[in-house]
Amino acid sequence: MKKFIIVEICVIVAIALGFWIGRITSPFNNYTKYYQNADKAWGKVLEINTPTVTHDDPDIDRLRQVRAACRAVFENYPDSRWADDALHLLGSLPRTDEEGFALLRRLIKEYPDSEFADDSMYAIATATYEIAEELKKTGTLESISAYYDRALALFNQLIATYPGSVLEADAQYNAAMCYYGRGDLNIALSQLEALKIESGNNPNIYKIIFQIGSIYLEQHDYANARIEFTNVVDSGDPVHSAVASFSIAQAYFAEGRYEEAAKEYQKVIDIYPDTEYGKDANFYIGWAYANLEDFDNAISILEAAVEDYPENKNTTTTKFYIAQLAEANKDPALAISKYQEFADDDSHNYDNRLSAQYHVGRILEETGDIPQAVDAYEKLIKDYPELHQNPAHQSRKITENYIRDLQVEEEN
Repeated sequence: MKKFIIVEICVIVAIALGFWIGRITSPFNNYTKYYQNADKAWGKVLEINTPTVTHDDPDIDRLRQVRAACRAVFENYPDSRWADDALHLLGSLPRTDEEGFALLRRLIKEYPDSEFADDSMYAIATATYEIAEELKKTGTLESISAYYDRALALFNQLIATYPGSVLEADAQYNAAMCYYGRGDLNIALSQLEALKIESGNNPNIYKIIFQIGSIYLEQHDYANARIEFTNVVDSGDPVHSAVASFSIAQAYFAEGRYEEAAKEYQKVIDIYPDTEYGKDANFYIGWAYANLEDFDNAISILEAAVEDYPENKNTTTTKFYIAQLAEANKDPALAISKYQEFADDDSHNYDNRLSAQYHVGRILEETGDIPQAVDAYEKLIKDYPELHQNPAHQSRKITENYIRDLQVEEEN
């Protein structure tokens, strides 16, 4: 019995000794070559990552290899010069946003002096800000300000922790935009005005000036808005000049000064014809003439815009609006034609098509063409069996009984 115990103890000691010898002789624990091995491990990352992979790379196997090689570097050689490089690279190749944030936070915490620390903090802050912006658009979260606040804290932390960073000016601008996003317009304006003074020759200067103008526009301070937008246009800035020129017209339009707006929209069309804003201006100038009750010009301009820019985001709305303008212009034939054309286009929204078909019947009824009105209303009932979503919409009154009463009235 004692012999067995002695043998058993010897076996255990041998196993333990082998384990520790194995750890000492492991290539990851050969500290005499620690830094050489780290260099080799990082070299392996570069080798696998040529050409550079992305987080959605179709070559899944190579993406996994790069991820694994990065992790081997910062887990096995945390004190090497390549640990933060590997951590930063892996943070840019996450399987999920949460994983990416976790890796970048780890870099900030463990390697605060890394050249990638400010970049990592900026990346997290920017992603958080973009989440807030998306939630604001979709209205899918009640406390949107929580995301703006989180992004704001990170931008401010970057400014305080890494003064002189190449990202400092961007962080200051985005901090102001966080205030803007959550509705604190005066704070945002104050910060942007201060940043404008400090920026000097900063390449962001015209982005800052444009945003100041946008806040003035939102606050209905149209005169100051136009001053800021004009400064951007006069600068010739290739990024913001077109939108600033368009915004000058928008300021006049919002103020109800439609003649000035039309002139400014024409400038956008003439100077920036191939930009998004140049194309949009073709629609807005027509709307300006419509507000001036110059319906002939408005209809002509808008019909040309629809024809020239069929894929523009304003095209569908404008098609319906042309019919409304024709009706306002006392041209029932054109109005009927345009409403019917809209109703027959199944690419449009169901309720809008239903509404257009109703207007065809209504105009015919009002002009005394009861047989044609009956046909239009019967088409409405046949082609649009589901009622308009708006319970108060006039099309809901069109029933078989309504049509029968019209016919009886016509016969009498």
